[in-house]
Amino acid sequence: MKKTNKKLFKIMIATLGILSLGPSILAAPVVRHASGTNANAILGVVNQFRTDLGGSNNGVGGSFKTGRREINWDGTPDNFAEPNNMPVDFFNVNSPRGVIFNAIEDQTGAGLNHFAVSARASSGVAVRFGNINPTYATTFQTFSSERLFMVRNTNLLEVNFVIPGTNIPATVNGFGVVFADVDSSTGGDRSVIRVYDSTGRQLSAASAPVSNGGLSFVGISFNAGERIARVVIESGNAALSGSNNDGVSGVDVVVMDDMIYGEPRAATYHEGDFDGDGTADISVFRPSTGNWFTLQSGSNTVFIDQFGQAGDVPVTGDYDGDRIADTAIYRPNVGQWWFKRSSNGSNFATTFGLSSDRPVPGDYDKDGKHDLAFFRQSTSEWFVARSSDNYASFFSAPFGASGDIPVGVQVNP
Repeated sequence: MKKTNKKLFKIMIATLGILSLGPSILAAPVVRHASGTNANAILGVVNQFRTDLGGSNNGVGGSFKTGRREINWDGTPDNFAEPNNMPVDFFNVNSPRGVIFNAIEDQTGAGLNHFAVSARASSGVAVRFGNINPTYATTFQTFSSERLFMVRNTNLLEVNFVIPGTNIPATVNGFGVVFADVDSSTGGDRSVIRVYDSTGRQLSAASAPVSNGGLSFVGISFNAGERIARVVIESGNAALSGSNNDGVSGVDVVVMDDMIYGEPRAATYHEGDFDGDGTADISVFRPSTGNWFTLQSGSNTVFIDQFGQAGDVPVTGDYDGDRIADTAIYRPNVGQWWFKRSSNGSNFATTFGLSSDRPVPGDYDKDGKHDLAFFRQSTSEWFVARSSDNYASFFSAPFGASGDIPVGVQVNP
């Protein structure tokens, strides 16, 4: 680094107008367990998990910044219930809620990746998988009447998330499931959920408590930092079968009812995406009032935020690493950067640059967050303050020639 650059940086650090910027601290998982003889016995814990996720039940379709989704199987059409298969993407295509299922099987053949939803009484088919094995109708009960769910040919299920109704990979802040008839909570026979991030790293795992003949619930959520991209569910130790009688010779057949999970949000940042649905939103900055107007593509609603003043340049980007665009401005007359973190609403401000510099923020240090950056046309130099160390250091590099315009430059009003 040139000595002149070091001196410039010291001057900039001295004028730091910080509104709290510290190292990112990732929260530990919040795990909820419950078991009981009926739905009422676990409802309190299930409701607490709903609160953990934050916001209301967003139902079917659309995309939102907060809230949750729920699947209870009860609205599944008869033609996708027993004795028929349910499509792997039913809850992304037929009833868009942003999940796609995959069976984890140790066999090959025509029976791969098939899913079973139990019949309703009015269909004439035995309820609670009694058509597969008559003992199941009395072994299992429901959390929400009257259907249950299970993978065919295996007891292992993979859940992946997408923005509802699209193929855009997504993550959630928590996932929970209700199990029916868990006979063991330890060893290889337990029923367990394992959650993974978008890099494939396992974030946490939790077993469902025993509820022989009753219901169990287990849920994992994160209130900051971590996001779940994939869930693997292990239900007992045996698949649905006419010969797999629960409780006989160590067989533990476990099925599932309600699944509850946070609102799916795009797994990676998309430029100009203020609501996390993986699509750029139409947005304007009105300097005369300092207002931002954003037409959120996920919910088709307008969001208004006041941030900035006349003369400011909008420099949106993902500065806090939550995959959502932050409201941000560069103030040329004083060389200041300001942004509001979408993750928690807090503000950050610092001085970095001169009035003639052209701001070009982007992720230059590969940490998943936007860096503060500008191009100095007078010297054809780039300056980048690294987000990876909370803007405590910067680097510069000559690149370009007189009259060049940096790609992605924001034009001063």
